[in-house]
Amino acid sequence: MSNKGIADGYITWPNPADNFIKVMCWSDNRHVETHRHEFIEIAFIAYGSCMHTYRGSNVKLIPGDVIVITPHEEHSYRISAKTVIYNCLFYPEALAEDWNRLKNVKSVFDLLIVEPFYRSESRQQEVLHLEPSEAASLETILKNMLEEQENKKPGFELMQKSYLINFLCQLGRTWEKQKTGSKAIYSGKRDILAEALQYIENHIESELKVEEIASKVFLSPNYFRKLFKEVTGITPVEYINRVRISRACALLKEKNLTITQVAGMVGINDLNYFSRLFKSLAGCSPSEFKRKCELY
Repeated sequence: MSNKGIADGYITWPNPADNFIKVMCWSDNRHVETHRHEFIEIAFIAYGSCMHTYRGSNVKLIPGDVIVITPHEEHSYRISAKTVIYNCLFYPEALAEDWNRLKNVKSVFDLLIVEPFYRSESRQQEVLHLEPSEAASLETILKNMLEEQENKKPGFELMQKSYLINFLCQLGRTWEKQKTGSKAIYSGKRDILAEALQYIENHIESELKVEEIASKVFLSPNYFRKLFKEVTGITPVEYINRVRISRACALLKEKNLTITQVAGMVGINDLNYFSRLFKSLAGCSPSEFKRKCELY
């Protein structure tokens, strides 16, 4: 997913030499402006959150969310903190006869063909939300696809194709499960989490207690912790810390801000604690990070 290579609003295929199956990992805090493309895009949110705009409607996406973007449809991503998004891009013809076989799998057909067809009537896009175990499984597939396309060992095209078929079949099974009973309940849960994540991002400079966030979404602190871990796979405190350090990394690139100022701007007034937390999540101290940024 890139803002480069846009002509007449269209993003071109990333690399003409590729076999029309590609995975890209977007790890940044920059917006992705409105664009469209001729291929199918399946986006998986692995970390962070963003606002996705599609057909004039905004949907908050959180970890574990999957969306399908069909060819020629305008969309964009508004990102306020570091977010990791895997984009699986492919042309159906890259799957040859297997594309027809996939369309005979009802859940895959519904996910890729039927649901997008009815978007013009519903004026909204369905969001597929994966449970943590499902998300981990699909992220492994996407990482394997990335490794294959980077190393290009003999037979990598076949490996890419087999991984993509596996990926689509697993998504279809999750779609079928959500549509046959748990979807309404799970959709309500993710909506609550989306509201909570938005509140965290908007108040990251504050102390942010779990009890305060839980009250904003009308849940008890204990149930909120349980729900948060169930949907995202991490605790509220772990998520808050990740957002704080992600925001701190962006601020430390500003030459006119000191480390003490940055710590305060992400809601941490204890400089020693900030340094320890930063190193545990970023792999280096704030001063080391700032020095590296100043070199480039």
